[in-house]
Amino acid sequence: MKATLFALLVSLAAGWAAAAQSQTPCPGDLPHAATREPVEYVSGGRVVRALIYRPRLPGGAGVVLLHGARGLAADAPRFDAHAIQLASRGYHVLVPNYYDARAGQERRTGRDLRTWRRVAADGATFLAAQPGVEAGRVAGWGYSLGGFLSGEAAMESAAFTAAVSLAGGTDVGEPGRSRRGVPVLLIHARQDPVISPISTRQWGEVLRRRGADVELLELDWEGHGFDGPAWCAIFEASRAFLDRTVGAPE
Repeated sequence: MKATLFALLVSLAAGWAAAAQSQTPCPGDLPHAATREPVEYVSGGRVVRALIYRPRLPGGAGVVLLHGARGLAADAPRFDAHAIQLASRGYHVLVPNYYDARAGQERRTGRDLRTWRRVAADGATFLAAQPGVEAGRVAGWGYSLGGFLSGEAAMESAAFTAAVSLAGGTDVGEPGRSRRGVPVLLIHARQDPVISPISTRQWGEVLRRRGADVELLELDWEGHGFDGPAWCAIFEASRAFLDRTVGAPE
């Protein structure tokens, strides 16, 4: 079974890498200095498959990168090149398939969200235990549903030091009640037909009342998806925030 899981991820990774190579590079991209390999860890008694990107140079900081509602296979082709760039800058990046713990469905329940937040937190703990990663220097990053999970998991779990949410908000689900003084960056499009800007701003206010240090970045963009240059700008802003909060090496 383990070999089958790994073989599937290796196959997926090959496709993602091919898709990433066909994309236009971002300004300021570094030469690739990272490795990519499949791993797995346990969350709530379920095996979660993931990819881990490791820097070839010493790093110390980590990022748990969470896919959106369409699933890992849908989002990973766009994420792959940016995960490689994060790793090439010294970050250890874990990209879990949180649907392994509980399948995605159109009508999500509170139990679904709790299970997936736990996958994120357990992923942060798993990543912090990897060689070269320092506990207290792991951030969450997520898109859409994954963005909401990233922010809420960071409010619940001391395994996270910071979080970035792209296109997340209360349209996804009910925010939690946990309080933490954690830095959170909320990035959203000026007009998003799926997760409304009002939803993102409302969530930001809820997070502030719960103690979070919230930064809000509005993109001059219409839509829930993004093109290549927009993704470049998103990850450039994300890296700047991560450098300030969990810190990549100079």
